[in-house]
Parts: sequence; structure tokens; C-alpha cells
Amino acid sequence: MADWLPERLPEDIDAERSFLATCCAPGAGLIASEAVFTLAEDDFVHPAHRAVFRALRTLIEAQVEVNSLTLKDALDQDDSLNKVGGYPGLVELLAGEDVERPQVLADVIRRKAKLRRLVHLGAQLVRQAAEEDEAPEVLVDQTAQSLFHLAQGDAKAKGLLPIQAVANDAMERLADRMEGRLSSGIRVGFSRFDELTQGFQPGNLIVLAARPGIGKTALALNWILRAAQERDGRPGHCGAFFSLEMSHEEVFMRLLAAKSQTNMKDLQSGRASGRLEHVMRTRDELVEMPLFICDQASITVPQIQNMIVKQGSQSNRRVEFVIVDYLQLLSSPESSRGAKQNEAVRIGEISRGLKLMAKDFGIPVVVLSQLNREVEHRTGGRPQLSDLRDSGAIEQDADMVAFIHRKMMPSATEEPDPSAELIVAKHRNGPTAVIQLHFQGEFAMYREMVRETSSYA
Repeated sequence: MADWLPERLPEDIDAERSFLATCCAPGAGLIASEAVFTLAEDDFVHPAHRAVFRALRTLIEAQVEVNSLTLKDALDQDDSLNKVGGYPGLVELLAGEDVERPQVLADVIRRKAKLRRLVHLGAQLVRQAAEEDEAPEVLVDQTAQSLFHLAQGDAKAKGLLPIQAVANDAMERLADRMEGRLSSGIRVGFSRFDELTQGFQPGNLIVLAARPGIGKTALALNWILRAAQERDGRPGHCGAFFSLEMSHEEVFMRLLAAKSQTNMKDLQSGRASGRLEHVMRTRDELVEMPLFICDQASITVPQIQNMIVKQGSQSNRRVEFVIVDYLQLLSSPESSRGAKQNEAVRIGEISRGLKLMAKDFGIPVVVLSQLNREVEHRTGGRPQLSDLRDSGAIEQDADMVAFIHRKMMPSATEEPDPSAELIVAKHRNGPTAVIQLHFQGEFAMYREMVRETSSYA
């Protein structure tokens, strides 16, 4: 079954011709170079235009003067002169209308090319769905990934930026921060941790790791809850929590217990009737917060990306902060290399995907991770970077790695020790440290202890 395509695809042959004539005109120079490197050969429809564009870019890259003779020579060397009708055809093409700003035409050409890619993507999806060779979930995954890459194409093609432009942007943001108009990062309500990190930074991948049962989900929910709260008259940050282990109801009950300071067991058993009014007020506060929860099992990174894009298109609040609980439960698309390799390769591919997602969306992404069992046999049981489970790629991709360390679980006759350490073991943009915490298990929440932060070597 051939791909269905309309009789006429989006194109603008006149814009292509005028663009090439403008960029090949005498004196076009720098303006032409800047416009040329915003396009690719595949953005052009006409074969002759593709050949001339390829020759034009070759000459610009080689810093050779562009004129009809040097273009003829470049086309000759590429065996493409016949595609433009020989030298007479080249001269006729270059006689097209010359415009003052070729970038305007480049924008038209790029927009038409993007529309053509969307048509081809849709036609491919129609064919694959009709053939029924792939599961619907696989097709949705592949299409979401293709759409995401298409959406991010312009952002990835920034190229070299002059330091003046970078400096202007950086100083504007610095001035906004110093004058209180812009937060330096997403703060999570732990004063010493926020001071250490200056908030989670856009584009960063943060790994929070611990052994099972230590309370990493509780800490992650504390972070997203506090980040979503209004602070100093500013609206909270819009956060998305992806839970691959707990249901959305369990996640909400934990948030409710932490915010209302109500015993989790009392909420679950219905024994919190004496605090019902307070709990309902807290519920009303929670539903006003910019928080989203997904409890879909077997979710992949491309599916998470697709949900974030969809959320941003459906409301006026884009997702600013993502937490994934947890890394080892994430699935790989069936068509990916990682799905066919061992677990270490698979996890490495996923962690790289999360880092690219953080960078592409310009948001911090926190992912929870398990630790190897070896940590349990070490004296003191304090985790270290080599304990990250399944792949050293996690440590490599992460901008920050933090561990939760608590004393081993006591016997049934002993009271649990509420003291805990938040160990910032890797911090690409700042110092490492050990921050003392107090775990209130009945409320599923952590608090900072009065003790000072110590350094981590």
C-alpha cells in the first residue's frame, strides 16, 4: 500500500528561485551566508534549486567568491550542472528577482518544508496503521517522537552565536534576578538545599537515588509540592509527576497527608474524621495548584515528551518541572536500540533521553533511581556514585546526583530513626554537600534539621 499524498504538496518554487538569486548576487556576502545556514538541501523542492543550493553552500564554506562561474565549476565537480540546464540554465535561474532580506524567503521555504514533512509523516502513519504490522502503541510512540523532533528542529539548528548576543541575553537575565523579577531556578522549599543549588536549573537532569523503602518518593513529592506553591506573591511552578509505581490516587493521598500534616494511615483507614474540615481545606488548596499527575505504566521518554507538548498546547501553563518515579521502570520504545540490548545499555539510552528532554524543553527533570544492593553490605551503608544501579551513564548524564541516606531499618521492637542525610554527591554547577533532614514517615514528608550543612568529599 503506497503512502497517500495530496495531488499538490506545500511548496513555493518562486520563493526558492528568488532566494537563490538573492544569495548568489554580487555583494550578498554575510547576509546571504546567515540565511543559507538556516536551511538544508531537503528544504528545496525543485531538483535544480537543490543542486544550486548545495553548490552555493559549498562555496560559502570554502570562502570562495560566489558568481555564475564559480557556481558552474562547483556544479561541474558535483556532476549536477545538467540538472540546472547547463550554464545557460544557471544564468537564467540567477536572473530571478533579487530581494533585500533573503531571511524572509528562507522562513517561507522552511515553513513549506515543515508542512511537507508533516504530510509525509501523516501519510506514513496512515499506511502503517492500515498494514497492521505494528502495535498501535508502537506507532503512537514513533509518531510522537517524530513530531517532537520536527517541533524542536529550529531550536536545535541555532549554530554559532556571537558572544555579544550571548552576553546580552545573560546580562538581561542576571539583571532580572538581581532586581527580583526572575528566580534563578526552581526552588523546592529546603532553604540550605536551595541555597546550595540556587534552585533546579533549566535543562538540568537531577538524579535522586536511594534503596527501596528509604523515602525517595516522599522527598520528590515534597519537592514538587513546595515548588508548586505560591511564594513571595509569585505563582508556583507548573509541575508534572510521572509515577510508574503508585496510582494517581496514592500520589494524591501522599500530597494531601504532607500538606495537611495528617497521618497517612488515618487518611487511608478513614480515621481522620476529626480533621475532616482541615483536610478538605487542604484539598481545596491542592486542586488550585499547577500540578499534573500521570500513573501510566510502561511509559517511554517519547510519550512523556508528547504529554508535555500536549499539555502546553491545551492550556496557558507550560510544564516547568518534571519528576519521574522511577528510572528503572521506564520502558524503551520497541523500535529503539536499547530495547534489544542488555539492561545497562537500555537504562543508559533512557537516561540520555531524559537529559535531552530537559535540554530541549529548557526545564529541570528529576528522575528517581534505585541503588545496587552492594551499598547494604558497606560499613555505615552510605551510598556513593558507583552504587547507581544498572549504568554508569546515569552519573555521566546527570547534572546533579543526590542520595538519601538513613540508618538501616530497625527491628520490630525498635523505633525508627527519623534522622536522614541528603547527600549531594555530584553537582556540575556548584559544590557538593551533606544536608541533614528529619523524616516524618506518618506524614510522608521531610524537614530540614537545624544542624548546619556539612561538606561532602
